[in-house]
Amino acid sequence: MTKNDRSKILSAIYVGLIINILLTLIKLGFGIWGDAQSLISDGINSFSDIFMSLLIFFVLKVATKKPDKDHPYGHQKFEGLAYFTIGILFSFTAIYLGYRAVSSIIDYALLDEVIVKPNIITLYVSMLALIIKIFLAYFYFKLNRKYKNPTLRAEYKNHFYDIFSTGLTVIVLTLSQFDLIIFDYIGSLVISFFILRLAIQIIIEASSFLVDQAPNQDEIIDVEIFIKNIAGVLSIDDLRIRKHMTERYVDVEIGVSENLSLKEAHDIAEVVHQEVEKKYREVIHCMVHVNPHK
Repeated sequence: MTKNDRSKILSAIYVGLIINILLTLIKLGFGIWGDAQSLISDGINSFSDIFMSLLIFFVLKVATKKPDKDHPYGHQKFEGLAYFTIGILFSFTAIYLGYRAVSSIIDYALLDEVIVKPNIITLYVSMLALIIKIFLAYFYFKLNRKYKNPTLRAEYKNHFYDIFSTGLTVIVLTLSQFDLIIFDYIGSLVISFFILRLAIQIIIEASSFLVDQAPNQDEIIDVEIFIKNIAGVLSIDDLRIRKHMTERYVDVEIGVSENLSLKEAHDIAEVVHQEVEKKYREVIHCMVHVNPHK
């Protein structure tokens, strides 16, 4: 990642952070004032987005540092650690919202109390929030396609699922205007499931970054076929590819003719090394070991 790319990504996170702060204040403020629990739940979800953006903003500064003595492979995995933390944060948020929604549904069913209908202004606020979320999701989708960055992907996924949760808020607040107030609580419960689903996805993906998981089998086969077709390579004795966030490390053992000189065998290995890194831009380094092939 170039310095210019890093600057653009940080600027994008900064824009999202400012918008999320405004959305959180609007949702929570009008949700509490207008007695709309689904809008309050959506506001708490946006509050977790603020923490997420702050965490990403901080970690990106660390993750994009150049390799040093203590971190010869770079600092990218700090980004994976942040990604994992975001998943845990979202899990706790979902559990809290789910508990709060279930408690409200039980109270609604058992307690003989007058339930206040959400103010219609809360419906207009949720509509405005939905439009903003659609814009943010598209904004981060385009950025992620350009830079293929895991934190941008996390932001895109977050805003994409927020479209469903905020859209659901619009629906249940509309129903509440017809005195179907229990749907406000049900909507809050469904929103918690949306957040929990996103949290699980993030945790699974972040774990794959942190444990050097192999990429999918199709990617490995493609690299294997490419190396086999390089002149002088008679066999592939071993091939290992591991994820390093969005990038890859390749370790391969190739078989070459046992009659070659050391220099000739080394030249073939060097070609494999250079051609793999040239063809696959995501490969940081290709380590090649040469075996005599009988």
